Amino acid sequence: MHFVYHAVPENMHGDKLLPLNKMDSDLEDIKKKALEKYKGREELLERRIELLDCLWNDVVQFLPLDPQKVYSLQKELGLIDKIYPYKFYKIPISSFDPEKTAVYFKTAPGYENYWVEWMKDVDFNNLQTIPKPTIEYYKSLIGTGELPFNYQFIPHVLYKGTIDISDAEIIELTD
Repeated sequence: MHFVYHAVPENMHGDKLLPLNKMDSDLEDIKKKALEKYKGREELLERRIELLDCLWNDVVQFLPLDPQKVYSLQKELGLIDKIYPYKFYKIPISSFDPEKTAVYFKTAPGYENYWVEWMKDVDFNNLQTIPKPTIEYYKSLIGTGELPFNYQFIPHVLYKGTIDISDAEIIELTD
């Protein structure tokens, strides 16, 4: 069985993960926190995802591999001093509607270096390792003191809709 991962939001309300564009005023604090990660990259929020006929704001993004791998590599390379016990929902990919699920691939900076495929057309086994462009990106930051964009060049699973997480397992990263 394959899983996708999504960070457990601080001050989580309810039992559903929503796209940013679906969050109402009751969720303003969560929305503001989520938008912080786009600071300086606000144009991404308006990126059109043709395959799903929507904007980046209209989908929930998931990591297709265990986030422990990402943070362990960052620590191994000296980009972070310790791995904080961040929590993530671990959700079976089988619970997603395939007609609303796509995978976003990006291999290098620039608009021309990304593409989107239907999840049903992607071999999920190929998404279980950190891609070479991500490793090279992390290595380029060694010694700069600059913190990485954690998921740069890692495929993102995109879901157009809300996800019920009431039965989702929660995992915690370890140092």
